Amino acid sequence: MPEISRFFGIVIRMFAEPATRHQRPHFHAYYQDAAAVFGSSRCGSEGGMEHPLHRVTAFEIVEPFVLNVTFDDRTRQRIDFRPVLHGELYGALRDAAAFERVAIDPEAHTLVWPNGADFDPATLHDWPAAGPGMIAMARRWADRDGAVRNARGDTCAGRIIGVDIATEDARTGLALATAADGVRLRKVRIGRDQSVRSILEEWLTDSDGAVLIAIDAPLGWPIPLAASLKSHAAGEPLRTPADDLFRRATDKFIKREVKKTPLDVGADRIARTARAALQLLEDLRTKLGAAIPLAWDPADVTEHAVIEVHPAATLKAHGIRETGYRQDGDLERRHEIVEALGKKIAVPEHMVADLSRNPDLLDAAVCVLAAKDFVTGRAMPPPAPRLAEREGWIWTAKPVRMDGGRRRVNQYWG
Repeated sequence: MPEISRFFGIVIRMFAEPATRHQRPHFHAYYQDAAAVFGSSRCGSEGGMEHPLHRVTAFEIVEPFVLNVTFDDRTRQRIDFRPVLHGELYGALRDAAAFERVAIDPEAHTLVWPNGADFDPATLHDWPAAGPGMIAMARRWADRDGAVRNARGDTCAGRIIGVDIATEDARTGLALATAADGVRLRKVRIGRDQSVRSILEEWLTDSDGAVLIAIDAPLGWPIPLAASLKSHAAGEPLRTPADDLFRRATDKFIKREVKKTPLDVGADRIARTARAALQLLEDLRTKLGAAIPLAWDPADVTEHAVIEVHPAATLKAHGIRETGYRQDGDLERRHEIVEALGKKIAVPEHMVADLSRNPDLLDAAVCVLAAKDFVTGRAMPPPAPRLAEREGWIWTAKPVRMDGGRRRVNQYWG
């Protein structure tokens, strides 16, 4: 924060970090080795400013945007600054080269950057307590910036992330796309050398605006299953029909409209994948201080949001053959799908080989196509919204049918 005054060797600086425990602007006064903190009207605890003074004595860059910070009481904090790098001042530090110009101010004894960004040393010292508030505040800055872009007519979702999730990171495919000027793939990754969560954290943090996550996993369970098991005892029959127990309304909808049957989340191994997806979302919410709600309308995507998708159903809805491409020997079939996908979204030439070799990466890219269908209003909405809010909903495009050799779109409104 800015230096307010300098006179007779006394330096006055203002810090204003309302998300932390000192919830109003306040001043630090420095004179040689002495320092004091003042509230807006009174000094010290008498004015409600119970704010100990700390000094940063050293720091170490341990990885991009992550510092080990040492203080004068010999404590140390490992701080990942990525979630707070939003807004006019801190947002400029999202450039790695700019961030690494960090230094210790010799008077304020805190971390500073050439553009004027800094942090109250007490905030850094108490980061486990103060950090979540700072992250929440940074998200509000990002949302405000996103609202400005939306007012200019820009797309709500600046980026799309496709996630073909598995219970193992090494089998989880990730695809990042930009959506501001047509949907274009930018990165594809497998969670092999780096955890899926950390990759997603980086991608979400690096985004200046809202990100829509399209995840290939059930995000809810059938309501009749929970109701039947609640009062069930061992040995008693389950009188609810099997399809009602194990299949959600959205699964039946996709089977009826797209002629593709999703796995039964109430019975198949996909239940473990569903749990992994829900845990991943919760971990991201906690780490980033973001709500990441389910989106039910493209207009909802003014902040990070998530939708459930189904790659095979999306391919079939677009008239692309969706079978026989997941096995190791199906390289030619995958290449055909990549070529067809390239007519729907922009696929850089250097990604074609990776997508053709790895079915998890390919499915992640198809998740991006499903998200495009959602944001452009082509995906079919739930005919029973309240039920969908409980069980989840697979967002899939209205299917392309073949009718007398001509393509047509099947409309369904329940």
